[in-house]
Amino acid sequence: MSLSQAELEELVRKVITLYNRVRSPEVTAKLIFASPELLTISFSGGFCYGCGILDIVEGFADQFKALTGKAELKVGKTREINSRTFKAEYTIKTNKLI
Repeated sequence: MSLSQAELEELVRKVITLYNRVRSPEVTAKLIFASPELLTISFSGGFCYGCGILDIVEGFADQFKALTGKAELKVGKTREINSRTFKAEYTIKTNKLI
């Protein structure tokens, strides 16, 4: 069972709202692309690249899993866009009901 596009986008909006409420202004998340298999989020702000990127992308994935209960994100590629912004790709794994 996979998430519909509308359901996925609604879940991502909720996660981003909560994530930004907790992490902004240090880090602000923004949806770039969403499909039932792939999610791309941009993160911008005044964070430390050397020590913070992994915490940022994993923190978003953890919050997604905690809020949705239906799916989890696996961190994929991250790319620097400029000195204060990077994009992270996630693959979406839907939890299967037994």
